[in-house]
Amino acid sequence: MSLRVHHYCPQGTRNIGDDLVVLALRQTLQRHLGPCTFTTISASERGSATLRPAGLCLANIERSNAEADLVLVGGSNLLEPRKGRHRQDCNIPLLLDGPALARLRSPLMLAGMGTGSSFGKRIRAYTLRARESLRALFDRAFAHAVRDATTAHRLKKIGIHTQCTGCPVTFLTDRPVQAQDAHLPLLVSLPPARILDRFLGPAFMRLALNYVNWLQAEGVPLVVTLHEATDREPAQQLLPPNVEIFYTEDLQGLIARFEQCRGVIGFRLHAALLGMGLGKPIIPVGVDWRGLGFVKTIGADDISIRPFRFGQLKKLKRLTTLLLDNDPLLLARLRLAKQSLQAGHEEFFRLAAHSFKPLAQAG
Repeated sequence: MSLRVHHYCPQGTRNIGDDLVVLALRQTLQRHLGPCTFTTISASERGSATLRPAGLCLANIERSNAEADLVLVGGSNLLEPRKGRHRQDCNIPLLLDGPALARLRSPLMLAGMGTGSSFGKRIRAYTLRARESLRALFDRAFAHAVRDATTAHRLKKIGIHTQCTGCPVTFLTDRPVQAQDAHLPLLVSLPPARILDRFLGPAFMRLALNYVNWLQAEGVPLVVTLHEATDREPAQQLLPPNVEIFYTEDLQGLIARFEQCRGVIGFRLHAALLGMGLGKPIIPVGVDWRGLGFVKTIGADDISIRPFRFGQLKKLKRLTTLLLDNDPLLLARLRLAKQSLQAGHEEFFRLAAHSFKPLAQAG
């Protein structure tokens, strides 16, 4: 019998990275709980393309009580503090109604969420209302975990103790990171064009473009990948005309393209995550707090790039040479990082499934 799951997650954001997280979360949940039928409910106002209520409001809580065996809240930047119009606002994307949440009867699980994606900015503080709402949310959940060490640390500062299990995309498959066919192209995920409007954005984009030019000069087969439709025109203007650009809104098409590569250079976080999830060697670029959180979570500062530090293009070239040569030490580092993090990820879901069964029977 299929388990009825209401999944509150980012919806219609036009960023295929968000869709990757949803896919990976659901895949993991079914591996531990068996067949599930998912109903998607938009967790925030951002990107919502429907007229239905969003977030954990009274209407959705009542619907989940009536229809769901399990409520899953998870995906991307739902816990990121934003600049609010008023200090009393709940300044996170995840829409929470405290009184309505108290009426939730279906078992609640939290996974795969994080904070801090703003380029070149510090992570803001949570407002009082956000702190109270988040404490109520985590207290209500029978199982909860977040995607990176940075998020776990920020929540701890407001009295929420949870665990970091990594982004689910990192474990899309259980393949170890290993050497790839040298005839396959290297995938380079281009930074989003919107960073060009930020103070340090042009310098970051120059790093990526200089790197692409170096790869071409070295004769390395490469494909530049994009995650958002709005990046297609800027990419065509910025990149040399003979560079292949790949963009798709089809999730399986994106995964298939990443399957056919020898490694991934992660100027976009979810490109690095997907590469590791498929067992490809990666070089992550830690530019926003999500990327830095990922680097910290896998303990990879020495094999990652920090764009605004001295000598990073030289370091990126050196690491790329190691990747292209299938350097055994680099592969072993990445393989161990995925293996150790995946063990904790799977253990979290295993224990969550064990805790859920009595709750489901009681319901």
